[in-house]
Amino acid sequence: MKKIGAFFSSVMMTSLLLAGCGGATESDVNESSESSEPTESSDTTAEVTEELTEIKQITSWFAQPDHGGQYAALAKGFYEEAGLEMTIESGGPQVSAVQIVASGEADFGMAPADALIAARDQGIPVVGLAAILQSNPQILLFHKDTPISDFPDLDGRTVYVAPGVMYWEYIQSAYNLNVDEMAFTGQFGPFIADDEAVSQAFVTTAPYNLAQEGIDVDYLFIDDSGYETYANVLFTTEDYIEENYDTVRAYIEASLKGWDYYKTNYDEINPVIQEANPDYDLEAMAYGSEALIDLIYGSDAAEHGVGYMSEQKWSKLLAQLKDIGVVESDIDVNELFTTEFLPNE
Repeated sequence: MKKIGAFFSSVMMTSLLLAGCGGATESDVNESSESSEPTESSDTTAEVTEELTEIKQITSWFAQPDHGGQYAALAKGFYEEAGLEMTIESGGPQVSAVQIVASGEADFGMAPADALIAARDQGIPVVGLAAILQSNPQILLFHKDTPISDFPDLDGRTVYVAPGVMYWEYIQSAYNLNVDEMAFTGQFGPFIADDEAVSQAFVTTAPYNLAQEGIDVDYLFIDDSGYETYANVLFTTEDYIEENYDTVRAYIEASLKGWDYYKTNYDEINPVIQEANPDYDLEAMAYGSEALIDLIYGSDAAEHGVGYMSEQKWSKLLAQLKDIGVVESDIDVNELFTTEFLPNE
């Protein structure tokens, strides 16, 4: 039985620890002149504005460091330099970037690679363009000094995880775990109350937030289980690529330029993100930015650049999803993603 619908909702639930909600706001600047004759400069401005191609991107959640490169590209004018008028729209609870892009309500989205594979299995022709997170930021959290050093040590424990999460389906099967599975609601109260419990979380937020409450934790990275999925993959649809090839190229070029900028200038860009998500304080945001460095700029990206994707990693993930019964149809791995818009390809 497929668990795809549950997956979309569970991905959103795992992020509920992120504070606040908000969306980037755009300001319309209306130039006017007291003279009835337009000046040369106003003519030029109007001409440049008319040449910009309007695009919209839906992110994976409320504005946060995980989207830092996109906001950097917007704030530093990289999209405009590429001929694009970008609108960044925040995701959130009950928001599926895949469904929004597939319906044409947004041109581009961000989603984990396994979600794009699951969508393909449903006949939704989405295509990955660049993998911002080379490694999955999701973790399994446990209290400090709990005798857990590897995934087999989870056996027999209470584990808080959203129903249908694909990586958890894989881990249970791969390590033959028998656990007391409880539904994760986005709140860590039950985990805090049970010193032996385990909970899904994000490395960019949960350890910091819990430390502020005086709770010391440790964790296992999901990637270390053998289930390696790219996260925050920039994607669009097959039709959009065919009809707007140059726009896709410009979008990826500007976005990756933004991520290169964010790496050493996140302290400049995080206040821009905070404007879209005012409840996310800058100290917590700085923690998240630091936690993301290796996930974005390490692994294969250290050699090939931000956004890199390999056929080997996509193929392995596809095979794992077929093994656990999430994917039932025959999917050509080369339909799942393309590297033709990446700068080194």
